[in-house]
Amino acid sequence: MKDYQKFIEENEDVKAWLKGRPLNTTRMFARRVKDFCKQMCISPSEWRSLDKFKARDLAWKYIQSKSEMPAVAHVSLAALKSFYRNKDGEVLPFDSSRGGKHFMHVPLKKAAEEHIPNKTEMYQIIDMAANLRDKSILLFLFQTGCRVNVIQHLKLKHIMEGLDKDVFTLKITPDLDNKLRNRNISFYYSFLNGEAAETLKRYVALAHKRMNPEANLFYTQKSHAAISQAYVWCIVKNCAKKAGLNEKTLWTHSLRKAFRKIVRAADIDDDSKEFFMGHVIRGSREAYFDKHDVETLLSEYRKCNFMREVPKSEFEKLREQLTNERTQRALDQDRINSLESELQTIKQQLTKLLEKT
Repeated sequence: MKDYQKFIEENEDVKAWLKGRPLNTTRMFARRVKDFCKQMCISPSEWRSLDKFKARDLAWKYIQSKSEMPAVAHVSLAALKSFYRNKDGEVLPFDSSRGGKHFMHVPLKKAAEEHIPNKTEMYQIIDMAANLRDKSILLFLFQTGCRVNVIQHLKLKHIMEGLDKDVFTLKITPDLDNKLRNRNISFYYSFLNGEAAETLKRYVALAHKRMNPEANLFYTQKSHAAISQAYVWCIVKNCAKKAGLNEKTLWTHSLRKAFRKIVRAADIDDDSKEFFMGHVIRGSREAYFDKHDVETLLSEYRKCNFMREVPKSEFEKLREQLTNERTQRALDQDRINSLESELQTIKQQLTKLLEKT
């Protein structure tokens, strides 16, 4: 067991605070609180029992000791604020982050160049998947627009109802998407159809023969543990590189932005676009938006074109083939009409011969 995991197990307050959080957040926050308690010679429960002003002064003393590492200080402050906030709903009363006594400048990192793939590029990435599971993950992220932490939390039970249908209806809740907790969003719907739905069905038939509802939908081969966000990050990077794209400008969140690009171009109302993204619908518009009307939402989703684009050369071949088939069908029909006319003439001649005899 790692040090931060041992620290969590030894402190019930910390364990309850970090329950259900993403692995990376859990590891980072636990380490910062552990370091704070060690340096200040105080236990987590003792610190939370202090008056909020005393607790704040102790936290700020620790933060100042990290002033030469502003990024670490920033994360530590966020962790301490979050941990203390759970105590009777109180918060640490720091001054404004824009100035005042409790202010520490954290230099911003230079924004990395990002390339948001279009539909053609997305399918180039998807086609580079090493196996059916990876392809299903890429299609899932692209055609639902879900945040990558959803992949880590999905169970087979969340998609079982769609296995015998043409469309998967996905109800994304805070249990699946941690980001919804801080946005006061109880749920939103997304869907899967077409190639993404068929690929997911084939993957389930291959990887979930026991059909255990509680099994992780996407899992590792060795331990059957849920696929981690870091693992999905590697899948995206590797497939982008194989597709001839610059993997340094693509991340897992780029697939969500690619979904947004498709949704933005669709002929649907703005509220539906925000809903499919799992965003808050601002102002009074939320009160008038029926997020329970699944049929209408599915109808709106179908207007978003996630289908592959047929290359022009292939399109010309298909059109030529269709034209030839129509021409042949017309010739065949003319031949049938001619034979029917000849047959009618023969019948008439036979009838006359029979009358004479």
